[in-house]
Amino acid sequence: MGIRRGHIDDWVIVGGGIHGTCAARALVAAGAEVAIIDPAPRLLDRWRSRAAAVSMRWLRSPASHHLDRAPVSLHHFVHGENDPGALRLAGPFRRPNLEAFMRHSSRVIADWGLERRLVKSVVTSIRQEGGLHRVECASAEPRLARRVLLAVGSNRLRRPGWAATLASRGAPIRHVFEEGGDLVEDVIGGGISAVQVALHASTKEGARVRLWHRAPLRVSEFDFAWSWAKHRFMGTWQDLGPRGRQDFLQRTPRRGSVPPGLERRLSSAVSSGRIQLMGPVGRVGWDGGSAELSLEEAGSRYPSAGVVLATGVEQQSAPAVAEQVGLATELPTSAGFPLLGDDMDWGMGIHVTGPLARLRLGPVAPTIVGARWATSKLPGVRLQPV
Repeated sequence: MGIRRGHIDDWVIVGGGIHGTCAARALVAAGAEVAIIDPAPRLLDRWRSRAAAVSMRWLRSPASHHLDRAPVSLHHFVHGENDPGALRLAGPFRRPNLEAFMRHSSRVIADWGLERRLVKSVVTSIRQEGGLHRVECASAEPRLARRVLLAVGSNRLRRPGWAATLASRGAPIRHVFEEGGDLVEDVIGGGISAVQVALHASTKEGARVRLWHRAPLRVSEFDFAWSWAKHRFMGTWQDLGPRGRQDFLQRTPRRGSVPPGLERRLSSAVSSGRIQLMGPVGRVGWDGGSAELSLEEAGSRYPSAGVVLATGVEQQSAPAVAEQVGLATELPTSAGFPLLGDDMDWGMGIHVTGPLARLRLGPVAPTIVGARWATSKLPGVRLQPV
């Protein structure tokens, strides 16, 4: 397929999620010509669907973490909409409810005309051509761009080996991010998603839900130390060097945690008998026919009509992402992460945001504030990270 004569994008952004949309808004505001390539029908589509899948009601992040420029934008939006029933901020960190965050995000997307910049396709290859990047798409014309931003997450769902094996044989086991029936009797996972799913399932008439987790639930306001999102930490982080950052990431626990408010809701559901807390899953029985699936713990057997895995997604490596988008050049990596410059440049005009930027931004890289930090470092952008 040919490229429109004379048309060159300043940026092609691969991925239309939180990170890609945050960067797109800032780049468009800076006067750049931007195209966003994502197979979904609208921006933030996968983020919306995953939030719905885990029955998210409130964001874990504070009101200063969003897609707009000024940190106070979401706060002002909520108070200016005159809809206190639907749009709310709560707690000491002024966390927005999901409706407030999504309405604000939609407003930002509409105000900057970002949906019309969306190219609904999958990137098949990125290669250099005459000092530019030629971005080939599966179902759209190729694009020529001065710079490319990789803003991709992972679609590889994490699941225990036994669950993957039995699900492939037809057992009533599914990952929470997969389409499936509403029947939920057992939830497996130890973080915020698992608790949200269990709480939602327990509200149905006559429901009795078991929540299986390997270790005692860890209660924390955030899934990372709050100081890690601050300017002082970022300066210290850069002083560590690549090896020191790798050691820090390896030492930092990645298992999930639950904020205090959600833990209180869980405790109430446990006290009322709607949810039963279990330990790690032992043997799993299923004969592949009509017999019930059964989970075992400490010698006790629990028949189950439906198991949901709230076990997250696998972390992708830089080589895997490069292969996924057909990046036709070898760029420097360390321990599976890209080695990024001060402007998030991986090399040769390829920039990176999202989970792959952990070595540059630290543990907050996959989060909304990580999207703001990465965006603030892109060439020509003016954005207050927090």
